[in-house]
Amino acid sequence: MIVRAYKMMVDSGFSPNPFEPTLTLANCKPSIRKTHARGDWIAGFTSKGLVGDEVGSERLVYLMRVSEKIRFRDYFHEPRFEGKIPDLDASNRIDQLGDNIYCPLCPDAEFPEEFEQLPNLQHDERNHALDINGKYVLIADEFYYFGRNAVALPDHIRPNVPRNQAAYGIKTESQRAERFVDYIRSNFVQGRHGQPHYWISESDPIHEEKHATTTNNIAARNLRQSTRSCEGSSYIRPTPNCTARSTEPAKRLSRAHRC
Repeated sequence: MIVRAYKMMVDSGFSPNPFEPTLTLANCKPSIRKTHARGDWIAGFTSKGLVGDEVGSERLVYLMRVSEKIRFRDYFHEPRFEGKIPDLDASNRIDQLGDNIYCPLCPDAEFPEEFEQLPNLQHDERNHALDINGKYVLIADEFYYFGRNAVALPDHIRPNVPRNQAAYGIKTESQRAERFVDYIRSNFVQGRHGQPHYWISESDPIHEEKHATTTNNIAARNLRQSTRSCEGSSYIRPTPNCTARSTEPAKRLSRAHRC
């Protein structure tokens, strides 16, 4: 058994997205999304940047077991995840926060320029390349999401947690990993146990700050009439294969905004 732990700087219900039909990790953390295999476990912990937790006192925000690893182009067209395409006109905050934001512009889309980023509440073009370079969306068949009710773990249960931000996280294996997972399974039922730390609602004291950020993201684009479409065609755009792919070497990317 392998558990890969990392520290979260943002917990808004977007990455990971813990809402129906299951928890998904579709954006941010490209190295983790590329390298994890089915059956692996991923654990997201609090950080000083998220809630002020110092090194050694980080708490568990979520734990997921990877059951599927699918490409962005397949994720967008998969009927199970149609509800994760963000609907900015929805009255339900969950529907607005969908993480299925990259519409493939051709059937075999793979590179950043071959996807269109749909209007959404979290990411803008500064995140586009880093998100797509993760290549895959990770889907959980078992997850425990605590959000702002993040869980403090006993020292003998706690897996390895990186001291700082780590692109690949840090690995815990064998009996120690099993002890950690067994503890969570024994003490909590699967599913959501709390709202995200940055949960936008009229009664939330951080509403104005987040509202300003999302308004700026949306204002930076010319919004289409429907946010659940790609260039006016619902989910499907009949285009040829992506043939004009760049041969330039990939540029080194800095950490993306809001990841």
